[in-house]
Amino acid sequence: MVSNNYSANLEKLAKQICSDDHSKVSEFLENRSIRNILHFTHISNLISILTNGLKSLEIIEKARIINKSHDIGRYDEIRQGIFCSIAYPNIWMLNGKKNINPQEYAILEIMENALFLQHFAAFPGNSARNELKTHAEENLNQYVGVTGLRRMFLNKDLRSKQNVPKNEPTDLQAEIIFFNELNPDRIRKIHFPGLRSEVFEHIYKILENDYPEVTIEFQCSHNFFYKKTSHKGHDGRRFSLDWK
Repeated sequence: MVSNNYSANLEKLAKQICSDDHSKVSEFLENRSIRNILHFTHISNLISILTNGLKSLEIIEKARIINKSHDIGRYDEIRQGIFCSIAYPNIWMLNGKKNINPQEYAILEIMENALFLQHFAAFPGNSARNELKTHAEENLNQYVGVTGLRRMFLNKDLRSKQNVPKNEPTDLQAEIIFFNELNPDRIRKIHFPGLRSEVFEHIYKILENDYPEVTIEFQCSHNFFYKKTSHKGHDGRRFSLDWK
């Protein structure tokens, strides 16, 4: 499937401003104390990712790479993107989709400097939401580079009321979309939801023997897999276009 004009134009603009925004992005990450980017994937994909890097659905399909995906449809039509989150994973999707068993997933912790080594788009909410996609189609410049990053942290009053950490976007489904691929050396750590599972023991052993530079955490201590509070209405933090 070929990228449509919207996604192709979004990627083109992101690439154009990447070098110009380098220092601004770096300063923004420092000011917000952003230290990691997160991406969740099925455990069976880990060896391929650490060997060949994180790749978009478009590249995976063209290269016929074996990959277990939870979101083949991509309603936002950005099939050349790798979807990540800042500071906290998209736990609403991880626990909300019927075809996902969180126990079979791992969360990759990606180095934050990927944001100035790779061109990207930044959405303050779910990029597949109709109103957000429509707005992005007409306002591409608001969804790329440091401008896009800043819009992920809007609504100062709501953030204060809910005591949202300074490094965490306001909407639980805010997304960073890297275009095409990320090198495996950008992956710092792998988080697993629980103890070692016999089903995936062969994968754990390969990770430990062949990729010692990547830290592995079983029984994730960061509450990355399960939220104790309600997901209803994204916990009252669902992005609105009138946010300031």
